[in-house]
Amino acid sequence: MASRCVLVVDDEPAMLRMLVDGLCESGWEASPAEGGTDALELLRGGGFAAVVSDVRMRDGDGFSLLRSIRALGDPVPVILMSSFGSRSAESQARSAGAFAYLDKPFTLGELLEVLGRLPSPSRQEP
Repeated sequence: MASRCVLVVDDEPAMLRMLVDGLCESGWEASPAEGGTDALELLRGGGFAAVVSDVRMRDGDGFSLLRSIRALGDPVPVILMSSFGSRSAESQARSAGAFAYLDKPFTLGELLEVLGRLPSPSRQEP
């Protein structure tokens, strides 16, 4: 069910596994991607309600991934997360078109709250 499927992008295996497992245990479907290249490949298949991506990764960054997603014409909401957060990083994320920004560490509950605010698929604009 696409409306409950989240693509999680992080090059840190422990964080990636924790997020995917936590989302699945909370009733979401979650697919892992170990970086921006993997994420774009998976996104070409469509069907994701959201992308949750780290900002700093070995093969690029979350902002580049966000720009690439938009260049594909994909309106999927993107939630950026970072251990190196600040007010300016959050502002930059929103200016870049991110749906939300989370400072690491965050709780699964905080992520679920953000996912609960996602627009329904019929309200997403292309």
